[in-house]
Amino acid sequence: MKKKSVIIAIAGLALVTLFSCTKDRTHPAVLYNCSSVNAATNTYNLNINPNITSVYCAYAPCHGGGSTGGGLDMSTYASTVSAFKTSTVICALKNAGCELMPKGGPALPDSLVLQMECWQQNGFPQ
Repeated sequence: MKKKSVIIAIAGLALVTLFSCTKDRTHPAVLYNCSSVNAATNTYNLNINPNITSVYCAYAPCHGGGSTGGGLDMSTYASTVSAFKTSTVICALKNAGCELMPKGGPALPDSLVLQMECWQQNGFPQ
C-alpha cells in the first residue's frame, strides 16, 4: 500500500511539472529597477491608461468594454488600481509563474512591463 501511494505521488508531481511549464518565461520574476522611469510622467492619466491599459488590456473581451476577464476590470483608474492590488497582474505580464497576459501572447515588451511595475511600486499615481 505504501509503495502504491509513493508511485501515485510521483506520478502526480510529474504531471504538475509537465503542465506547469507550457510557456517559457519571457520576463524575470524579480522587481525592476525603476530609476530609468520618470515617475512624474509615469502616471495613470499620462502614460498607463493611454499607452498601455487602454491599448492592451481594457477592451472587450478582456478587462474593459463591459468585459471583466478573470474578474478584472481595467476601464477606470479605480478599477485598474484594484486589479493590481487584488490580483497577479505583474506576474501575468511577466509570465513569471502565472498565465501569460495578454492571453495567448505574445508578452508585452519589457519597457511596458517596466512602466506598469514602476507605476505600482510608486503607489499608483493618477
